[in-house]
Amino acid sequence: MTDDLYLSLKQITYGFINADKSAGKEVKYENISSYIDRAVSLFPVSCDDKAKKRLFTDIEYQFQITHAKGHVIFDDYDNANEWYSNDKIEDPYFWNRYKSLLLANPSFNIKSINLLDEETLPNIMNCLGNPKELFEGKRFRKGLVIGDVQSGKTATYSGLICKAADAGYKVVILLAGITESLRQQTQERIDESIVGITYKKVGKQVVSNKIGVGKDNKQLRATSFTSCVSDFVGNHDKIAMSLNSQNSLIVFVVKKNVSVLNKLYKWLYDQNVDTVKGYIDIPMLLIDDEADNASVNTKKDETDPTKTNKLIRQVCCLFKDTTYVGFTATPFANVFIDPDSVDSMRNADLFPEHFIYALEPPSNYVGAQKIFYEDGPYYRNLRYITDIEEPDYTSEEYHDMVENDAETLNSGTFYYRHKKEWNGQLPKSLDEAVYCFYLANTIRDLRGNHSSPRSMLVNMSRFIKVQKYIAEHIETLHEKKVDDIRFNFSDDSESNKSLPLYKRFETIWNKHFVHVHDITFERIIQKQTILNAIDKIKIMVVNGSKQSSALDYRNNKFLRVIAVGGLALSRGLTLEGLLVSYFYRNTSTFDVLMQMGRWFGYRAGYDDIFQIWTSKNSAEWYAEVARSSQELKDNIKDMYDQRLTPKDFGIKVRDNSVELQITASNKMRNALGLDVRYSFYGNIYDTPYVSFNIEHNRNNLKQTGDLIARLFAGGYTLRYTDLVKKSNKDVCDASDGTSRFFENVPKDLVISFLKNIKCSMANGNFHIPNILEFLSDPNNTGIELWDIVIEGGESQEHVSFDGLKAIRCMKRSIEYGNKNVVQISSRRRVLSGSSEGKFALSKEQIQLAEKRCTEDWISKGEPTGGREFKLKAYFQYLPQRKPIFIIMPIAPKEATSDENERMTKFRTELGNDKIIAFAIGLPGVQGMENAVHYKINKIFQRLNIEDIEEEEVDDAD
Repeated sequence: MTDDLYLSLKQITYGFINADKSAGKEVKYENISSYIDRAVSLFPVSCDDKAKKRLFTDIEYQFQITHAKGHVIFDDYDNANEWYSNDKIEDPYFWNRYKSLLLANPSFNIKSINLLDEETLPNIMNCLGNPKELFEGKRFRKGLVIGDVQSGKTATYSGLICKAADAGYKVVILLAGITESLRQQTQERIDESIVGITYKKVGKQVVSNKIGVGKDNKQLRATSFTSCVSDFVGNHDKIAMSLNSQNSLIVFVVKKNVSVLNKLYKWLYDQNVDTVKGYIDIPMLLIDDEADNASVNTKKDETDPTKTNKLIRQVCCLFKDTTYVGFTATPFANVFIDPDSVDSMRNADLFPEHFIYALEPPSNYVGAQKIFYEDGPYYRNLRYITDIEEPDYTSEEYHDMVENDAETLNSGTFYYRHKKEWNGQLPKSLDEAVYCFYLANTIRDLRGNHSSPRSMLVNMSRFIKVQKYIAEHIETLHEKKVDDIRFNFSDDSESNKSLPLYKRFETIWNKHFVHVHDITFERIIQKQTILNAIDKIKIMVVNGSKQSSALDYRNNKFLRVIAVGGLALSRGLTLEGLLVSYFYRNTSTFDVLMQMGRWFGYRAGYDDIFQIWTSKNSAEWYAEVARSSQELKDNIKDMYDQRLTPKDFGIKVRDNSVELQITASNKMRNALGLDVRYSFYGNIYDTPYVSFNIEHNRNNLKQTGDLIARLFAGGYTLRYTDLVKKSNKDVCDASDGTSRFFENVPKDLVISFLKNIKCSMANGNFHIPNILEFLSDPNNTGIELWDIVIEGGESQEHVSFDGLKAIRCMKRSIEYGNKNVVQISSRRRVLSGSSEGKFALSKEQIQLAEKRCTEDWISKGEPTGGREFKLKAYFQYLPQRKPIFIIMPIAPKEATSDENERMTKFRTELGNDKIIAFAIGLPGVQGMENAVHYKINKIFQRLNIEDIEEEEVDDAD
């Protein structure tokens, strides 16, 4: 079947599917074949199995999109607010109109819309303050929503505004980046999805048009005090009108700009604050788009915040009932805000203390992991820029040129740290990327996507002058190639084969598009075909200057553009139909790097031909950032599972790249470095903290019982841990309640057990993902066979595990610690002392460890007399001992009379069950120093570092 016939068949099939979607029917996997059969029955040409299979795959990709629910952590789990879920919205005016708009947009899948309507937005709304709730004084709730770059955050917060307005919020302030181009783009989207009318300048006239939700001709219920023509500037603060006089929803879409925010604050204060109450008695929702940019307090002096940050908080504090929701794909800066900062205002910073919500992108989202991981499905779309040779920035020669011969640098080849005067030689790879854009455009045309916009991004410099120079180069190149095709190509492709441009295109096709099977090069290179694809391409400079071009896809739906820019292309601005990205920038922070990645998003129909041109270093950085971002999201999942709050737990971010910082240093003044243990050799670590989530302990009891049953069934030898005194004693003696161990257990069983148990994240040294990574590393030796101990204690109660019921439980006090977890003993240590270090050791091994420890003290000039050997010594000085895993069943001591209410609840839920704690000890093999570096905020510091006691402890409680 030819490509044209296949395209016709696909259009017929999609017609049936879209008809069912419009009727509200869900496109199911099992029905795909029936759609194809219906189309084939009407098709005049026979269809072979190969074409059917191809069509099935295309439909599955286009319509069978899977979604995962987001994850949220709260400030209060015991009194989790379900106000929105329990509230019956009588007139969902805003949401119904917006949902209809989404349903009419073929870019949105019905599953996405339903998930947004039924799960995501209601969950976020429950985190907001209830605008109808009566309360004394003022309320200021703060939260953060984490999405992915170009994943649809705008659609999410537009929907959130709609549901908030239907629920009773009267004022919405949307902070839309720091450039006017981005603000205008956001304003137009809000006009389309919420307001229903937009104002634009046509010549010297300002004209209005109904758009989006306004086209239903119903009464408009939203008024925007800003427009695509103007921010809240000029005489806006002279408007003689109060918010209370308006019956409609009031919307402001403003830049994060000091003068704009100052003007807005002044108008709100002068025209709207009730002089008696001292506040504006109207519920207000503030959405902070790209909340990590220009919202974080970057002043080192906590009492003198940066002006933007301070003004945002001042605006929020004018209202009686405010909810601040930051939206960002790069939350690295937000989590380093000091939650305890104090300045002249009571609500001192924008730390998301009440909730953090992590959105999960749908399966068809093309993110960093899919592109930059070597096993990612789109790793092949990467193109490395290899023809730029960077100077040695540390050399005397380079510094001499900067000082005395800048002209040579400015007229030479392109390099990262060029100055604004640079006007030298651009790399040939840039031209090659432009040729690839030509071919990709032609492919999309031949696939039937004539009407869709196409974009190429060129981000090489932050200097406007250099951006213009690059654009002029591309403009010249483009004009020459279009003229070459128009005047030198013949309609007969055979006669064109000797032309240099034909040969160039053929070389590039074979180099970059050989994997494309549905379109042949012979069809691509037809004169009129390629000319129609590239003739209308515009070269535009997009930046923060007044001379910047505007990417108006809405009014130019067929726009094909090569956009050259810097900052304006890096924050929030959407490049539609992005086919080729040429990115060569020297950034040194995680968040800026991710924001510059405008190529993330959705690529239905052209995911096989989009390209990203960048340096190998940048690609490796992106892979590292992707891992950090995913770990941050995974932390949020774990935090919810353990009922931890934003203020109870600090988010840690992997920072193992030598050259990359997580975020700008002025945003991280509340962060410090932490080496999180990735090597466990030569020490023993336990779990003194237990989650309040009782299901975790119940799970651990069950998993322990299953493990013990498996060990008995596997015939592993059971012995007393005291091999010195009890090596020959009957291990089944029911009168002996001391510890036993199973010997020579393979590592795989330990790994399997670790994967299934639950441990509080407060146990910084017993972080299960780290332990699993360590145990799975093939380079780590001496960990193949293990001794698994069930430790006995002094309690009169016995363990409940079959075959081991003679063992007495350990007895420990439990209390409410300062970490929102159950703390075992006041010493924050479950282990008894040095005794566990001697478990499963022979007399000779014990003596050897103590001898080596003593020799170490002597070599360091330390005293030896009367000193006790630390628990650690029996691991550190015995590289040949087997690793040990200890399971500690604990019978809690009686509660004190003044016990915390939450602890009382925990004891009630625990009932007669025993608390299960763990410890892991490994021999002192080389490589004990290995660790991975993280950045942590103050909360993680308190939770895991501050007031940590010495390794050695005295007798048990």
